Amino acid sequence: MIVCVPLSNGGMERKDRISALPDEILCHILSFLSTHDSFATSFLSKRWQPLWLFSAILHLDDQTFIRNGRSYSSFFNFAYGTLFKCRMHQPLTVARFNLTPRTCGYGSDFPYPLFKIWVSTVVQRGIQQLVIEIPRALEVPHIIWTCKTLVVLKLYRLSVDVFVKVHLPLLKTLHLDFLFVSKSQYLAEVLHGCPVLEDFRAYHIFLDNKLDGVEFPTMPKLLRADLKVDYVFEFPLKVVSNVEHFRFFLKLKKESFPLFKNLVDLELHLGLNIQWHLVIKMLNHCPKLETIMLHMPVEPFSSTSWICPQFVPHCVASQLKRCTIFNYTGRKPELQFTKFILQNSTALQTMTIHKIRPSYSSNHHQSKFQMLQELVMCPKSSAKCKLLFK
Repeated sequence: MIVCVPLSNGGMERKDRISALPDEILCHILSFLSTHDSFATSFLSKRWQPLWLFSAILHLDDQTFIRNGRSYSSFFNFAYGTLFKCRMHQPLTVARFNLTPRTCGYGSDFPYPLFKIWVSTVVQRGIQQLVIEIPRALEVPHIIWTCKTLVVLKLYRLSVDVFVKVHLPLLKTLHLDFLFVSKSQYLAEVLHGCPVLEDFRAYHIFLDNKLDGVEFPTMPKLLRADLKVDYVFEFPLKVVSNVEHFRFFLKLKKESFPLFKNLVDLELHLGLNIQWHLVIKMLNHCPKLETIMLHMPVEPFSSTSWICPQFVPHCVASQLKRCTIFNYTGRKPELQFTKFILQNSTALQTMTIHKIRPSYSSNHHQSKFQMLQELVMCPKSSAKCKLLFK
């Protein structure tokens, strides 16, 4: 940033305050840019010329691809140039490789051998955080599965087609989005190879549903899980049964739940055919639950009738402090569930209702006043409970 500073003789002096900052701060600022944008700052002045070389973060993205003329050869020339020529003696802790079908098409000409070499070089540099997204689902380079320095691994649109031994002794965060796995055993092997995993996300995992004889581990260190898996595949929930925070898209056919003995925070997304008995069944397996966020479907949905449980789940009776319901329409089963929580939760502090947006209104939806009136009149077990309507 160039500013004009008044002088004693009445004149003005131009000063570049940003360039006067220490190298460490400037390099930190550059770490928020893609590598291509960071490289572009080297043309600002001599002061900026070497700074981008000191960044420990390598970020190649769609914009890098576009600025190289949408040519994979030019893109990888830039990728290798920044990696080999400029960074061989600098630590590399974070590498992001993000190319999406939106920009690159579905990548039938994607140069997978060049990509594998790039990944291999990055891994050998002692990388700690690796994020990869490619235009089509190609095999995860095997060298990734035995990287002893990785702490964070996020894979988008890749596949696991052959059995490989997995050893990721330091990995704490694993995010898998649109991962195609040819056999369930391979996913189990990945999880077995992450003994200290704390944060696990699986969105749209596509694989066979042959779980007989496949032993999935219970992850002892896992604290947070986020699951939205393919409807064909029944993900074994025992893998995430030790978590404290769980975001889960509840499927219609899920009939059994492990005991979530440590779970205190549950974010539950319901499908278009809501089975209220499954919601209660899951709550029965969360004895320490303190917070629940319930997301009703935005699109038109069907729902089973509410049948009041014979027994109140332990967490509802004595542990639950916060309940939030999103996309609330005021339908009878929703209203009955909400009243059930209010009437039976002795520790409840807040019940927050987020009414569905007007653009999704239908004949089933009550007015905000009607909804509020119904719930205000409902008796509450907790004298401290506040009813919030948004």
